[in-house]
Amino acid sequence: MSAEYWPAGRRITIHDLQAATDRGERWSMLTCYDALTAGVFEQAGVRALLVGDTSAQVVFGYPDTVPVTLDQLIPLVAAVVRGTTTALVVADLPFGSYQAGPRAALASAVRYLKEAGAQAVKLEGGRRVIHQVETLVGAGIPVMGHLGLTPQSVNVLGGMRRVQGRGQAGEELFADARALERAGAFGVVLESVPAELGRRVSAALRIPTVGIGAGMYCDAQIMVWQDMAGLTIGRLPRFVKRYADTHAALLAAAQQYVAEVASQRYPDESRSYA
Repeated sequence: MSAEYWPAGRRITIHDLQAATDRGERWSMLTCYDALTAGVFEQAGVRALLVGDTSAQVVFGYPDTVPVTLDQLIPLVAAVVRGTTTALVVADLPFGSYQAGPRAALASAVRYLKEAGAQAVKLEGGRRVIHQVETLVGAGIPVMGHLGLTPQSVNVLGGMRRVQGRGQAGEELFADARALERAGAFGVVLESVPAELGRRVSAALRIPTVGIGAGMYCDAQIMVWQDMAGLTIGRLPRFVKRYADTHAALLAAAQQYVAEVASQRYPDESRSYA
């Protein structure tokens, strides 16, 4: 990691991310939803944090991302901003907050910046949301695009386990990525697409591509942090790598706590006030 190129004592900007991509440096993003976790990830060198609508599942317990609202996400974005000093914080525009058109998108994005302190927003879609992207960028709001498997379209896609962008669909995605760049997006997430398509899009765009199941050729990578740290259980997408077993560690700690309370070993005299 080329730490000397990254700013000290201020927030990373979209220009810093572009500079890293221009010099060929791979950089990392993670999702995040609270202040304490955000501080840990920033300390680890994660350059950008996405307060994703995946909070619908991992925070609020919904089956997919569709139900979560802007009002639910704003406090999470604000917490991540307060828990960090250098990481760029990107806020996900949830389903229903921008699809109605540029005016709705602008109103939602302005709330993220004014009420929560986000530095950028992310939305799903390509050419169908170009007017929204252009309006936000024109208003001075950095925008990250999202192509491939777009979770807010789960009911159209027929599920969350389908690889996108094969065959002619790959040509459509490529055109969408070029359109997002022309509209002023500072980066684009590519989710669950063939690695060769990820390579092709990354080679064609100057702006950073951020892969999540898009192969090794993207300029950056992002994962849901609970997947990365092994907190989630059950069947996970092929691209997920578990870097720890947080679920097992947390379970063992809770089990020990329950046992010590039941046996009156906690609290003992050393944990009590005279």
